[in-house]
Amino acid sequence: MRKDDDIEIPSLTLDQDEVRDKRPNATSAPKARPANPTPTKPAHAPSVVYKKANLTGVYILLFLILCASAGAGYWLWQQNMQLRNELYGAKNEIQNLDHQLIAADVSANRQGETLEETLNTHASEIRKLWGVSYDTNRKAISGNTAALEEVQKKLADLRETVSTQSKRIAIQADAFSDVEVNYNKLLPSVAAIEKTMGENSSQINSLAAKQVSLDDLLAAQAGQNEAQTLSLEQVNQQLSELSTKLVALEKQIAATQNTVDVSSVQQTLDKHQEAIDSIDAFRQQILSETNRLTKQINQLIIEQQFGG
Repeated sequence: MRKDDDIEIPSLTLDQDEVRDKRPNATSAPKARPANPTPTKPAHAPSVVYKKANLTGVYILLFLILCASAGAGYWLWQQNMQLRNELYGAKNEIQNLDHQLIAADVSANRQGETLEETLNTHASEIRKLWGVSYDTNRKAISGNTAALEEVQKKLADLRETVSTQSKRIAIQADAFSDVEVNYNKLLPSVAAIEKTMGENSSQINSLAAKQVSLDDLLAAQAGQNEAQTLSLEQVNQQLSELSTKLVALEKQIAATQNTVDVSSVQQTLDKHQEAIDSIDAFRQQILSETNRLTKQINQLIIEQQFGG
């Protein structure tokens, strides 16, 4: 209940019923009035008797107000104690957090100092290892650099040599083409000789076989420039046999007085012999150059292995 609420206070004046009850009761048998009453003095007004006010309700109301105030005060005291306990708990938590922060700061500082010392130690060890490695390998690095430059020079020389050999092989291929053309020109002459030399068919057939063998040799030389499989002695022997047979054939032709021009055939064969000789010489030169290049490459590989 608030203090500004209106409180109803009972009135202290007596009601008409209470006043009537307080008056003296009249006698049970009223006296007979005289017929002619005598005049009397006017009576005074009856005296009012005041009744004591009943304050029980007021006391009850005051007691209720006191109880409510006491309850409110107790509730406020409990709230105050609860808030005070929460405040103390918050202060304790703040102090704990403060201690933890201080401990974490100290630990972080120690870890930072330890990490810095470790990094300094590692940097010092790295500098020492780098100095030792550089001093140890400096001479080897210089030697490898010089060897690498020398190898590059040799590789440049080798490229030039290979380019020169490629040009020579191209020239030799042209020479083989010329030989093949001349041989193709020789084939009609051989066919004419076969027709005119009917009585010497066996010798002509042998000559044709030799010509076919020579054709196979020339084709093998044209297809395999760097891998000559036929030896010069066999070619010379075959050419000698062919020359012998041609001489015999010329004698027979002279004996039979044939009009076939064998001198042109002999000239063509001589040209072929010269071409074969030049091919053989070039083959020997190519083989020697190939062997020399192989030795240089092997030497470079060995030097590179020892240098590494």
